[in-house]
Amino acid sequence: MKHSVKDIFVEGPIDPAFIGTSIAKHATRTDIGAHEIFLGQVRADVTPGLTRSHENASLRAGDPVGAGADPSQAQSAGGNVSAIEFTAYREMALERMTIIREEAFTKWPSMTCLHVHHSLGTIPAGQLCFMVFASAPHRLAAREAVAWVVDRIKAELPIFGKEILADSTHVWKRNG
Repeated sequence: MKHSVKDIFVEGPIDPAFIGTSIAKHATRTDIGAHEIFLGQVRADVTPGLTRSHENASLRAGDPVGAGADPSQAQSAGGNVSAIEFTAYREMALERMTIIREEAFTKWPSMTCLHVHHSLGTIPAGQLCFMVFASAPHRLAAREAVAWVVDRIKAELPIFGKEILADSTHVWKRNG
């Protein structure tokens, strides 16, 4: 089953009202018996301080995290994350997401729909930035599909998060 490329990106936080509307739109689908939703929210984590030597060691090890970071901002005393600025290689991410979507429908053929949304731009702590929503006749397919899709997106899509700290410095987020 071929699905078209769907734009998963939204500028700014994901509005909780949008989530409610998404659920309500499925009320007419009487073949659906279960919905599973993953919601990612920006946490106000406390980050350890970084030094240039830490960043350079990371880059020397071939870790793409921090690529393109402003070296003058590489040092931080650590602090609370006040926001995350998300950027992406949009075309590459959408192509990869289309493949992940196809694989999900192949792996869970009873799944009736799969919706993915990821924020771009600066998202304040406490706001929603990532949503995966699957529907199926039974809960197990929806539950397994959502967990699998979330893990694949985090591991494979070129989406980058720059954690903005309360002291206005930043560190690059590591997905895992």
